[in-house]
Amino acid sequence: MSAVHETVVAQSLLEWFDEHRTDDVALYDITRQAATELSAVLLARKRAAANDVEREHWEARSELVRRQVDALDPQNRAGLVAQQDAWADEIDALEAKLARSLA
Repeated sequence: MSAVHETVVAQSLLEWFDEHRTDDVALYDITRQAATELSAVLLARKRAAANDVEREHWEARSELVRRQVDALDPQNRAGLVAQQDAWADEIDALEAKLARSLA
């Protein structure tokens, strides 16, 4: 699974959403989508795990994402953007690690 992310300078991401008049509801939905994308990557890792310890690791990480989603404040635009950015970075890092292991 490969997510398509527009390249935006991290510190200007909130400004980008503001300039494009992205309302709070849409911004919240975009952030939830980032969580869904990461959850899919984590589920794939869990299914591919070689043993119970690895499976438990990926399940624990998935649970943390669920807790992070539950803690999202739909009115905190900067917080939503920061969480999106963190999840996108994690997706990119996991996919890069997988690509290196397959090379």
